[in-house]
Amino acid sequence: MFELENIIRLSKEYIKPASMVLSRAFFNDPVVCWQISDEPKRKAKFHYIWKMILRIWIKLGEVYTTSENLEGIAIWHPPGMVNISYWKYILNGGFILPFRFGIKSIKKLMYVQDVNVSMRNHLMKTPYWYLGPIGVNPEHQGKGFASKLIKPMLKRIFWENLPILLETNSRKNVSIYEHFGFDVFEEIIIPKTNFISWIMIKSD
Repeated sequence: MFELENIIRLSKEYIKPASMVLSRAFFNDPVVCWQISDEPKRKAKFHYIWKMILRIWIKLGEVYTTSENLEGIAIWHPPGMVNISYWKYILNGGFILPFRFGIKSIKKLMYVQDVNVSMRNHLMKTPYWYLGPIGVNPEHQGKGFASKLIKPMLKRIFWENLPILLETNSRKNVSIYEHFGFDVFEEIIIPKTNFISWIMIKSD
């Protein structure tokens, strides 16, 4: 790993422990609980999804952590690489997920992903950065680690003069991201669910 403005860029050697951090951070996320409703299965196998995601974005994007203790993880998708094909997921371990979680859960995962991609394509017609996911280990939440992960990249992207987009399904997180200069651009109910998705953009 190497440092960049007081955060550390994650390397592939840290995929396994980083996947456990993200599993804990998102374990009780309501959308995740709907997608993978079997709690024992989620507890035992959720990290496989994060390992796949981390493998992809360590190669195609930028993944940062707060220290070698991995208090938090943030994944940044660069312009032109925000939305990728399912083939890349398959090549990076996605082919095993239906066997671990069942077809029903994987269809729910893909459905929400497809809705988000559709909204991004509809709203964003120019190059932009995408932040997501960002997760802090529950035992370290409320200690400023999210801020430590976000601020250096905001400073860097400011000089690139590009917007940043993110999505959250948590009303509480909306105010947190507003603190960093993000504005709610769109608020939608994900079709076929009762979950709200807030699409937020920072443009300056």
